[in-house]
This record gives sequence, C-alpha cells and structure tokens, in this order.
Amino acid sequence: MIVRLFSNLVGPAAVMAAGTMGAGAVASFLLAGAWFRYDLLWVIVAMLPVFVVSVDTASRIGALNPTQGMFTLVRSRISATLAWLILFLVVPVHFLVTMGQISVMSSAFQTLLGVGSGRGGAPMSLGIEVLLSVVLSGAVLWLVFSRGYQRMQRVMTLLMVLMFLCFLVVALRGLVELPAILAGFVPSLPEDLPVPGGGAPRVATSSIIAMVGAAVAPAALLGMPYMCADDGGSRDELKKAFRQAIINMGFVFGAYAMFVVIAGGYALYSLPDHADFADVAQASAVFRDALPGLFSTLGPMIFSLGLFTAAMTTLVVAAQVTIYFMLDMAGREWRFTADNKLYHRVLSGFVLAAAALAPFWDFPALLKVILLMGINVIVIPLAFVIVIVLVNSRAVMREFQAEWWRNLVLVIGLLTSIVLAVDKAPHYFQLLMG
Repeated sequence: MIVRLFSNLVGPAAVMAAGTMGAGAVASFLLAGAWFRYDLLWVIVAMLPVFVVSVDTASRIGALNPTQGMFTLVRSRISATLAWLILFLVVPVHFLVTMGQISVMSSAFQTLLGVGSGRGGAPMSLGIEVLLSVVLSGAVLWLVFSRGYQRMQRVMTLLMVLMFLCFLVVALRGLVELPAILAGFVPSLPEDLPVPGGGAPRVATSSIIAMVGAAVAPAALLGMPYMCADDGGSRDELKKAFRQAIINMGFVFGAYAMFVVIAGGYALYSLPDHADFADVAQASAVFRDALPGLFSTLGPMIFSLGLFTAAMTTLVVAAQVTIYFMLDMAGREWRFTADNKLYHRVLSGFVLAAAALAPFWDFPALLKVILLMGINVIVIPLAFVIVIVLVNSRAVMREFQAEWWRNLVLVIGLLTSIVLAVDKAPHYFQLLMG
C-alpha cells in the first residue's frame, strides 16, 4: 500500500512541489507565524488554486510539445528578444539562489552536527566552509543527478515526503491551540506589529505577498514543461498529471505550508521579539519546546533536518531548470538523461561553482534566500504572460487550448504577481545595492 501511494506521488508535480518547499518558503511561512500567529493561514488556502492550476497548465505545454523546449517556443512563437531577456535575468538569479540554498544547507548541517556557528560555537574557517559547501554539493550531484531524470524524480519525491514529515512533527505540539488555528482560516488582516527600537513595523500585507511569492516562481512556470517532456508526458496523461498536481502541489505543499506557519505561531509568536531571526541556528534553537519532555532536544534537530532538505530540493530544481534554459537557447540537446554528458558537465560546473563561491557571500543564510526570492518576483509577471500566450495558441496546444477557467486563474496569478513585484522590487533592490 505504501509503495503504491508513493508511486502515485512520483512525477514532475512532485519534483516541483519539493523544489517549491525550499528554505525561502520555510522562512516566509515561519515569519508569518512568528509575527501574526495563525491569522494568515487563510492565505495558503486562497493561493493554492493559482499555484496548482498555473503550474499544471504550464506542464501541458511540455506534454504536447515534447521535442521543443519552452525557450524555443518563446523564441519562435512570441519573441526572441523576450527569450534572451528572460534567460539573462533568470540565469544569474538562479546561480545566486543556488548559492543561497547551499549556504542554508551548510548552516543546517553544522547545526545537525553541533559544530561551528550552527550551535553557537566558533565559526569555521573560510577554507573549511568552502570545503563543506563543495562536499555537500558534490553529494547532491551524485545522489540526485547521476542517473538521469527518473532517478532524480524518485529521490525528489522521497525528499518531499521527508520534509512533510519533519515539519509535521515540529507543528504537532501547536495543535493544542486548535481553536486559534481554525480561526486563522477565516480571512482577516491583522494589524501591523511595531518593532521595538523604532524600526519599520511588520506589515501583514508584506507577509501575505511573501507567502504567495514563495509558491509562485518563474522556475515552476518555465521549467515544468521541460520536466513533463523528460517524464514522457503526453496528451493521454493530461488528466493524470492534473490529479498529481492537485495532490502534490495542493494537498502536500498546502499542508506543509500550514505546518510551518503553525510551528512558527506556536513556538515563536510568544517570544518578546517575535523571533526576528537571520540564520538557521537562531531559527532552529527556539524549537526546543516543539516536542514534550525528554524529546525536547529533538525539536531543533528535526527542524534543521527539514530545512536542510528544503534547501537541497530547491537547489536541485533551480540548477536543473537553469541548465534546461541554457542548453535550449544554445540549440543543444537539453534532455536530462544519463547519457547526455553535456547536460551533466554544465550542471556539475554550475553547482560546484556556486558551492565554491557561497561562503564568500557575507550575508546571513536565510536572508540570502529571502532576498533572492524578491529579485525573482520581477520575472514572475513575464512568466505568466508567456504561459498565457502559449496555452491559448492553437499552433502550440492544438485542441487542448486553455479553458476559460484556466485563463481566469492565470490572469489572477498575473495580476497577483504584478502586485507582488510592485510592492517588493524597490525594497529588495535597496537591500541588494545597500
């Protein structure tokens, strides 16, 4: 039964759900709980239809055009200039995202081992940090990427389940506040929270935008067609793919997001400074009360394990789709197969270069990820426009052009992404440029 249940989860939707359940998503949902307790749980329910339908609609492009990459379609059907613009925006951002995820992996790994700054000890030397980043990244390359797409898909599905269980365990203690949790599913906008010392208040609308931005990313919309093509998807499996999207990106990701908010609301909300953390060690240490009695010391470890896995899965998806984009635009074979040596060489160089450079970026690990999510929001509206144009093209979709309800959801996603970009882009640009 367990094997059959797992096999029903395996697919491109599971890979993308695992990639979306990254360190940036953990930070966004955790802070929402820390700052506003359970009051923003309703946002997760509201955003899931846009996440599920938009990514599933994008996947259909790959299923119906398995021999053409997404960037080839953009270049030939929309605009070559737009394709190059997206590429030049996405590649450096995804490289920095990969660096950020590796930083989180390294920090969480130190916390799990109880060494270095992960447990408040003396920080590691720069050379050791570089070595650790490269070794961890090399392990990811071997575990996830060494045998082609199908192995990667199975491993990512397993990691998705592991993350789900980790954050479920951390959130369980919070279920004692069930009435307050249930009240959080009623839409409301909590008042902004003043920050001691006169800093900028914690704004509820900004948290809402961050939560939505954690789910809807350009990598999901532009990368899903490649994964669907690599998985062997076809027009005969569109309904099955939609069911998998509902399960993985709806139920699994939705429950995971709720678990993180509940964990933050229960363990962090009562703290005097509402857990204004900047790194993994600070985030995990406060979960000592997440489990009762003798098991209390396991709370930080389980949280760190979940965070390590979350960073790893996002690293995988960010690197994988970037290589898809680059090879497709270069007119080279972009299929992720065991015998596509070019894909593996470019991928290895991309990940290991990010690993070697990550320790030199002097910025707290989780803040790196949150920052880069903000940079990413600039590309999301363009990704929605591309998907809307392509799924309504008869030449691309043939008899499977988008139905009215899909178009409605995509337009809602586009408008939401524009609001997100307008709200966040100036702030993140100011942070990045100092």
